Amino acid sequence: MGTAYDAGWLHAFGSGDYMPELLNVMENGSREQSADAAHSLFEQLCSDGNEMDLAVCGLIHPLIDILSVQNKSVAKATILNGIAQVLRLTATCRLPFGVTPNARIRDAAGEDEAEQLAGRWLAALRDRFAEWTALLHEDEQTAIQAIYVIHLMQDAAPEAEDMLLHASLHGEWQRVRLNGLIALADCRRRLHKPFNPSLALGQHRDDVREEAVRSICMALAGQESLGRKEWEQLIQGCALPRLERIQFPWADGAISSVCAQAACLALARSASREERAEFWMKALERTIQAHRQRSRQVVWEIGASTVQWDEEWLQWNWNGPMLVADGMLSSLFAGVRDAETGIEPENEPPVVAKVIKLCLQYQVEMPNAGRYGASRLIRSLYRYLT
Repeated sequence: MGTAYDAGWLHAFGSGDYMPELLNVMENGSREQSADAAHSLFEQLCSDGNEMDLAVCGLIHPLIDILSVQNKSVAKATILNGIAQVLRLTATCRLPFGVTPNARIRDAAGEDEAEQLAGRWLAALRDRFAEWTALLHEDEQTAIQAIYVIHLMQDAAPEAEDMLLHASLHGEWQRVRLNGLIALADCRRRLHKPFNPSLALGQHRDDVREEAVRSICMALAGQESLGRKEWEQLIQGCALPRLERIQFPWADGAISSVCAQAACLALARSASREERAEFWMKALERTIQAHRQRSRQVVWEIGASTVQWDEEWLQWNWNGPMLVADGMLSSLFAGVRDAETGIEPENEPPVVAKVIKLCLQYQVEMPNAGRYGASRLIRSLYRYLT
């Protein structure tokens, strides 16, 4: 089809960029070559220091063209994954439920450009909805990534609810059904519709992941208060390892993030700040312990020094404890004060200071602390510890 050289977006890139060549390999190379090219393309688009040029808007159509290729070894899951990353990074309002937090901060001009780019991509995805959502019936990995994109654009696509319902009840693979169920529960929450996850999950089981998903959906539905069992299942879910090895961290990719965000919603309905802090203390203790037991360390020698890095953090910039800590900060500090000037350790409930100290003790990074108005408190507590 020659989509790699379609006009309308090539001028977005300088002579040092290789976007046309990458698109050509994505469409015509082997599956492995296609995946490598897609990774390279989206790394250029989504790198932390790269503000996306508005001219990139037209790139979405060649990508959908490639996704629509039949009977070719195209890395469709990786391409959908990259599209989801772009939608995540260009979101100008609060990120949808289940999406791993984005630490990027833009100025006003950057916000305007991101909004325009996201609008163009969402419009193209909506106009060609039937083409790429047909991928729900392809392989497991591709179907999961299609659910991610549907979830991110559900406000722009009225058909999303029916698509997610079908995936939840009739998906060929368990992980597709579970991902669809979480996205459907959030969709019903946004539409203020009732939702009963047991219709899809059936009777309670000993599967920790399934029971965590059940509790996530109950927290999203908000039709009844969570019991002790459901809270424990959310804590167990926070401690689960990343189950998906592709880049975009959502749902079963980083179920700890989804459990933490579900807990935020449920705690906000009735729990006091002290009660919320008690929950996060238990969740973080369990998550940190589980992560330390299973994490792999990458060792680098720099001169005479040896440095160890957490492998999960190196790959995704987030790990399980960081995701749960972000939920904790959102739950305890978002909206508490308009400014950080009044946040001092002596003014905080002891259990709130204690849970922050736990993160500092185990060197859990909290990149969004400033966004939640907690960075000054964290610096003060860090000085006390050192």
